[in-house]
Amino acid sequence: RAVADSRLGPMFDKQDGSVAVLWGCDDFVSLAKELAELVKSKEFEKFELKGGVMDGESLTAEKVLEISKWPNRLEQISLLVGQILGPGAGLSAQLLGAGAKVAGQVKKLIENKEGEA
Repeated sequence: RAVADSRLGPMFDKQDGSVAVLWGCDDFVSLAKELAELVKSKEFEKFELKGGVMDGESLTAEKVLEISKWPNRLEQISLLVGQILGPGAGLSAQLLGAGAKVAGQVKKLIENKEGEA
């Protein structure tokens, strides 16, 4: 066995016959999303998802399909950036809103004083 001593070993312990291996590099979730699309595809009706390996842990086909519903790497980064920037944007809006209100009141007072003169 070519992968017996590797982190992929657990996936092939119970497999026999022809098996295709798909490599997900840094983003396993995106690979799982693509596999879920293949499972649903009418073009690849004979495609059968048998499972996967993530961080050396063997996964069932159902677990791979569950992982396909997670946010991928890019989506996670955008969620994180949104969470980081959100409070600052809220604070900025509150400060600018209050400042604009005060500036509007000062302008109205000036206009009233000019109108009296």
